[in-house]
Amino acid sequence: MLLIHEAHTLQWSTYLISQVSPLETLENLEDAVLSHIFNMSPRYAVFLGLHDYDGRLPDYSISNLKSWVEKAVELKNRLGRIETASIGSRGKLDLLCMELLLEDGLFEITELESHATRPVGYVYQLGVTPYISKEYAPVEERIQAVNRHLANIPTFLNQAEENLNRTLAEQFVKISSMMLQGTIQEFTKDASEEAAKSSYSTRDEFEKLRGVATEAINNFLTALKEKHTTNMDFAMGRAKFQKLLWASDRITETVEEVLTLGTNDLESNLGMLDETVKKMGAGSLTEAFDQVRRNHPSAESLIPDTAATLDGLESFIREKDIVSIPLDTKCKVVPTPLPMRAFASAAMNFPGPFEKADVEGHYYVTPTEDDWDEKKKEEWLRYLNYSSLKNISAHEVYPGHFVHGLHVKAFAKTKTGKSYFNYGFTEGWAHYTEEMMLEAGYGNGDPALRLVQLEDALLRDCRFIVSFKMHTQGMSLEDAKKFIMENAKLEELPAEREAIRGTFDHGYYSYTLGKLFIKKARQKYYETYPNATLRTFHDRLLSLGSAPSGMLDSLVLS
Repeated sequence: MLLIHEAHTLQWSTYLISQVSPLETLENLEDAVLSHIFNMSPRYAVFLGLHDYDGRLPDYSISNLKSWVEKAVELKNRLGRIETASIGSRGKLDLLCMELLLEDGLFEITELESHATRPVGYVYQLGVTPYISKEYAPVEERIQAVNRHLANIPTFLNQAEENLNRTLAEQFVKISSMMLQGTIQEFTKDASEEAAKSSYSTRDEFEKLRGVATEAINNFLTALKEKHTTNMDFAMGRAKFQKLLWASDRITETVEEVLTLGTNDLESNLGMLDETVKKMGAGSLTEAFDQVRRNHPSAESLIPDTAATLDGLESFIREKDIVSIPLDTKCKVVPTPLPMRAFASAAMNFPGPFEKADVEGHYYVTPTEDDWDEKKKEEWLRYLNYSSLKNISAHEVYPGHFVHGLHVKAFAKTKTGKSYFNYGFTEGWAHYTEEMMLEAGYGNGDPALRLVQLEDALLRDCRFIVSFKMHTQGMSLEDAKKFIMENAKLEELPAEREAIRGTFDHGYYSYTLGKLFIKKARQKYYETYPNATLRTFHDRLLSLGSAPSGMLDSLVLS
């Protein structure tokens, strides 16, 4: 398998860099950088609301990956030559964000070699949720985009099979296979239902291309099972993980020092858990959780019962002046798209910052499946109990992801400000709001809400710890599952899903990481502005749009 590390030292890139005008400006480079990012990640551009990229899949041929790396190195060096004295704080943040976008792509290709090691990266691109879930354009236009997307799948999966190593991590193959089955179901069910609303010719083309794409996916599924051997070698390794901390969040502390932040937070939350159990009058932790978990929706009422949590959260935010809600955009609770159900219990799809149409946000909640037995269904619904749904809704909608997305859409003035989303900032903010809402009085001190808030905090602590330990210290998948069951108090099914996610979503430590750095930034902000309100800090934080966690304390003051 061809490696692309040599692109960092190509003489041609050096020549190009030497030709850059010293008068080049940030504005001149912005379009070039973002275009380069979106060409490799057209699905991300569609998520942002840039529909010129509709229907496209990236070119993952080895020759194009090599060219992309060369160009990314060139652009990064040109950014490094920008004179920063006169561009202001927003310009400096945009410059940093562009560097981070390029470094993320370079890390994926040159360090992780994801094109060769991670089939999940291909599989994630195949679903058509962006085109069928929101009415950003007439159905005819959206299904035509679906058709272009479907037509590109055979070539894209041929590239995948050419690029992927003959031996792959077992967990990567397992989760990819689950997602592929979900994608086929999406084509057959949700996409077909939406295509039925289009014209005869577009619908007829959809049916033909759906067959071609499904055949390509089934062939890829067969190849994953029959042409690739598997092992348990999913770990990134300490050296790469250290680079990830810098490339993602500008963190200079060692892996071990950062890991200590997570273990300390776990210990703190476990202590508060014991106090909460006593307040509930339960004889044991098991009894306390059982009190909460047995009060859950039915399979049929899960979606409407989740929607019922949103009005109370929004009213509380407005009444207590927690954070600005800058737009009147609505949020609808819907079942999680089929390809995502393999790894997500809930998620938010907010309107893209570039979206011109007045589209609503979609709050995804994963329902039970028809082929589950009653025991498995009950276990899942106990996990999504009524108290947990309130906490999850705070995370996903009010004041979490959805409100964050509204701030970016309403206030971001630059293309970079609308385009850059940092994992730690985005998930850190949503996770931070769970605890903050209870501190502000949401739930009137209900210990059941505190219990589930701590349950989710412990889960994020466990994600943090098992991510670090699986990728840098040799922790096994089985030990990760047991650690999550013991410390996050999860039952086996959700604990197993969480452990598997940590093998391929290596950055899911970011929930706790981002939360801790936001709390650190809040402390410094209050020290500098002792009369500031909670809303003032939150609005200032969200005015950044998104930023690396390791720099938040300085950025909120700049």
